[in-house]
Amino acid sequence: MQAGDVAVKTGVPPPAARDPMLAYYAYRGAEALVGLLPQSVSYWLGDRAADALLATVPSRFDGLRDNLRHVIPTIGERPLKRLVRRNLRNLTHGWVDVMEMSFRRTDLPSRIDIQDLYHFEDAIARGNGVVVASMHFGSWEVGLAGWNQMGHKMALVAEVLRPKQLFDRVVGARSAQGVHIIPLDTQAMRAGDPQVARRLGAASMREVFKVLRSGGVVAMALDRDLIGNGEPLEFFGTPAPIPIGTVEIAIRAGAAIVPILLFRNRYRVDAMVYPEIRYSADAPRDAEVRKTSQMLLRIFEGAIREHPEQWHVLDPIWPATGTR
Repeated sequence: MQAGDVAVKTGVPPPAARDPMLAYYAYRGAEALVGLLPQSVSYWLGDRAADALLATVPSRFDGLRDNLRHVIPTIGERPLKRLVRRNLRNLTHGWVDVMEMSFRRTDLPSRIDIQDLYHFEDAIARGNGVVVASMHFGSWEVGLAGWNQMGHKMALVAEVLRPKQLFDRVVGARSAQGVHIIPLDTQAMRAGDPQVARRLGAASMREVFKVLRSGGVVAMALDRDLIGNGEPLEFFGTPAPIPIGTVEIAIRAGAAIVPILLFRNRYRVDAMVYPEIRYSADAPRDAEVRKTSQMLLRIFEGAIREHPEQWHVLDPIWPATGTR
């Protein structure tokens, strides 16, 4: 998930490039601090960390700025600066949420207000599996762990982080809340030859397919092309590479596709469950996958326009015009 990527890219100063373990030590130090402090104080310190990063390494957030300009094309530089600061502060709050999971079984369900849950429950009841389609937005971690704490099961496809110790620590925090992690080693896939990439990707997708065929639930994000093989679809009026494999595997498995977004509302989380996205299993597969994916993007666009400060994608979505 994006949170882990942020830890590697922005959680430590440039020397981390020479010693990847610094990212792990920084995470463990922050985690220990979070375990001692009230949540409100941890959030406040997260705000200060976000502000410090913006002041010291502003270029690391050029991709985020570019993405937000696509969302709000008329935004001026001063409003954009304020929006980026709010966005990163919200992102550090998400990291605090993850770190808290390592220390205590917080009462996450009590923080979540769910709207229209019946859309999700009806899809699960059919027994064909459910893909929860979402994005790097709002309070994803709280919603996912909270659902599992309620006694349900939801798996998560998560990007493997470097170093391994950092990934294991983050996975451990999520596992403590009952979340089953399906790792996707995107770095190895990008670095290896096509055969290696296919093998690694196929292993993760086989696990996803297995969960769905057993009637389980898998959460996957569609707003970030991790591997570099996304299909160009219209997103905020401009083609962007979108990882539509999420939708393809759902259709192959005959699973339901239910969009769920989790909006951060100070210390609470507003979970919005949207109606299931219907598709035709008999239609030509490629066209149906693209059509269904485009319907999901329309839902995401509305949420992002309403709360751009909660859409946390630091890499440029539109690479042709983004800043790297």
